[in-house]
Amino acid sequence: MDADLRYSIEQFTHEESFLETLRRRVVEAYQAKPTGCGGSFGELLCHELHRGGPHQTGLTFTQLAEKWGISVSLLGELICDHCRRMESLRVNHDYLP
Repeated sequence: MDADLRYSIEQFTHEESFLETLRRRVVEAYQAKPTGCGGSFGELLCHELHRGGPHQTGLTFTQLAEKWGISVSLLGELICDHCRRMESLRVNHDYLP
């Protein structure tokens, strides 16, 4: 999956921002290899940070950035963007044990 998320500037359109394109590409990459956690970007992000990795204990930011083929700084931008989107929504985290 790592190679599927590699990106170039030519791969995003003027209709969506770079972060939106990257979010979409993450979701598309997981459609081919579903995790069973859901298909939205937020569900995938939470899965990887809380349940990802070989021992299902969660990936570090560095590990997730490597898996997605992006820098840790760009992963931070994606997480920040995700959090901003969630500020106006009520999120239910009761599904976590």
